[in-house]
Amino acid sequence: MGDQPARVARVAYGDGPDGPLPEPSAVAELIGRDIELLLGWVVRRPEWVSTRTVPATTLMLGAGLRRACAEGTVGAVPTRLSAIPGLLAGRLRPDVAVVAAVEADGGWRLVGSPGWAASAVRAAGAVVVERWAEPASAPPAGSPLPPCRVLGVLDRQSGPDPAPESRRSAEHESIGRLVASLIPDDATLQWGPGSVGAAVVEQIDRPVRVWSGLVTDELVALADRGLLVGPAVAAYRWGGPELQDLVRRGRLRLEELTVTHDITRISAIERFVAVNTALQVGLDGAANVETVAGRVVSGPGGHPDFAAGASRSPGGLSIVALPARTGERSNIVITPEVVSTPRCDVDVVVTEFGVADLRGVPPAVRAERIAAVAAPEFRPGLLDSRKMTPG
Repeated sequence: MGDQPARVARVAYGDGPDGPLPEPSAVAELIGRDIELLLGWVVRRPEWVSTRTVPATTLMLGAGLRRACAEGTVGAVPTRLSAIPGLLAGRLRPDVAVVAAVEADGGWRLVGSPGWAASAVRAAGAVVVERWAEPASAPPAGSPLPPCRVLGVLDRQSGPDPAPESRRSAEHESIGRLVASLIPDDATLQWGPGSVGAAVVEQIDRPVRVWSGLVTDELVALADRGLLVGPAVAAYRWGGPELQDLVRRGRLRLEELTVTHDITRISAIERFVAVNTALQVGLDGAANVETVAGRVVSGPGGHPDFAAGASRSPGGLSIVALPARTGERSNIVITPEVVSTPRCDVDVVVTEFGVADLRGVPPAVRAERIAAVAAPEFRPGLLDSRKMTPG
């Protein structure tokens, strides 16, 4: 019998803004094996992703991989973020993890967003480091690498990803005011990325704690207004130097998602308010954050995690806020194309046309209240064509 060919190595890249994105061929050369990629949330499209030579799967589809997914270059697995560490430790265990790190204190420390990087390292036990050239140019250094074998080092070829642009409209501003009015005193707040979340944070007028999946530069403005209580906690940060400075000053604590997205932890926080958006909301309150018009836009991400935790929190609130329409299409629908977050984990739906409080009411009343915050031209059709079933 001749030598058996080596099994293709599964390589998991750490995820999030400023996550490692080295050329896969360089990683394959370092470890001496053909590879397949396991990717997470990627905010910018890597140049190499258009090739079909390396099989790739993502567990959290982001803007950087959206086109590749549509083209079939990258496969997307729908999963909530809190489930990913378990997948990495089991069915999708990687052979090698690739992480962004900086040399410090005689060893390696993770930089950027913690996300699932440490979970991937613990599962694989073998690491390729994408090295930030100088600590001064890197995001603040985080926790040391978990015990592992470092197989090689590749130098980072680009700087930090630019902060996301805000594209707020008058509708977003109206939604922000309505949502901010629902936040109780002494609340702990989570908000999702994008214009809706930014508009909500801008309208907050009372001190809040922050426990979130992602924080952006809106957190800086909140702290500057004296409304941030204690250190914020997040698994991902995406913003400019001022946001990084919050980390250095201890006003923002970055934790891996085994902490930030743990539903039991979230639900134990009193008055936890989750504010997330959606592509569609059905008349039963179920939210779709993944697919519209048959096109995959995103993955479930932390949406179902935070909604579930907030709906169980004493005095908490799970809010889904979205513009009532996109172009000529209603975002309030009879039934969403995909259910990312079930109806039982949505307490309130907010559009620019008002607030639909769904707490403690049966399905028929939920449908009436949700239809009432749809764009006016769509309301008759929603109410006339809905098919109510007990449950």
